[in-house]
Amino acid sequence: MAAGSHNFALLCALLLAASASVSAAGGCSSDKFSSNRTFAHCLDLPQLNSSLHFTYDSAARSLSIAFVAPPDKPEGWVAWAINPTGAGMKGSQTLIGFHQADGTLAVKTYNISGYGPISEAPIAFETSDLAAELSGGTMRIFGKLVLPKEMTTTTVEQVWQVGETVANGVPQKHRFDKENLESKGFVDLSNGVIVPSPAPAPAATGTSPPAPAPSSSGSNKINVNAIGTAVTLMVSLAAGFLFY
Repeated sequence: MAAGSHNFALLCALLLAASASVSAAGGCSSDKFSSNRTFAHCLDLPQLNSSLHFTYDSAARSLSIAFVAPPDKPEGWVAWAINPTGAGMKGSQTLIGFHQADGTLAVKTYNISGYGPISEAPIAFETSDLAAELSGGTMRIFGKLVLPKEMTTTTVEQVWQVGETVANGVPQKHRFDKENLESKGFVDLSNGVIVPSPAPAPAATGTSPPAPAPSSSGSNKINVNAIGTAVTLMVSLAAGFLFY
């Protein structure tokens, strides 16, 4: 009886080890691409069931990427971007893959310079080899970027996103779920790793006297109506955002 229990425990341990091995073999390392495309690094991104594959040539300052994610719907879109300013959506130099009117897949470039509707435009990076493919409900977009000399670091902010619809050739706004709003972060292109966001700059110090305490007079009371108006305006603007 004791021997049987030992054998059963051993079998369970072997099954758990096998399961762990299968899990480790999954993720971005199991992604396969057409045209014999291969990349030096792959990262499973923390949001939107997505991954990034890339090779960075420091001498040529060229970055070849494959971004992999399922669009929210088969007729939807996926996007990946670098933001040279490190400020989330605004300023993102973006590649978006989606179906064209004739049903073919293509990747277009968008300079997300502000909030509101977007339009196709050149971006700050020289681009080439733009392509897309769809398999098993997952879209893969490819591209080669040349980073400008003005970018003195290879740790960059990446922004990624997925959406449901494309109307008249224009990707429409995405959902505002938590994972959509958190689909951004920093990546070290040279070492192929995700890195923490840079710490904010410390507040400047000096000898200025402290600010006076707020007055209790009626002239300094909070204007509740003004705050309500500002909140309403912010909500109205958010309804038109594409990324963040």
